[in-house]
Amino acid sequence: MSLRRVNPVRDRNEKPIAQALQQAGAIVWRLSAADLPDLLVGWQGRLILLEVKSAKGKLEPGQERFHATARALNLPCYVVRSVAEALECLGIGA
Repeated sequence: MSLRRVNPVRDRNEKPIAQALQQAGAIVWRLSAADLPDLLVGWQGRLILLEVKSAKGKLEPGQERFHATARALNLPCYVVRSVAEALECLGIGA
């Protein structure tokens, strides 16, 4: 089983979000496995999963299942659409 998508499609807002997180001092890993969130973020001793979506983007069924499992396990897993939302997940303002 491969953890890499053949041609992962990235939302246009992912790069500026990742850059803003890094500028804030976070470590950002881009994930490329089916149904997993787009970003794994290390911040102040915590790991946070972020799914980046466009303004009107919706979760795919597999992503919905992953998020439901993450919530059941109390894992921090969020959908973000902007730099401000991503920074808010870290508990800091834009």
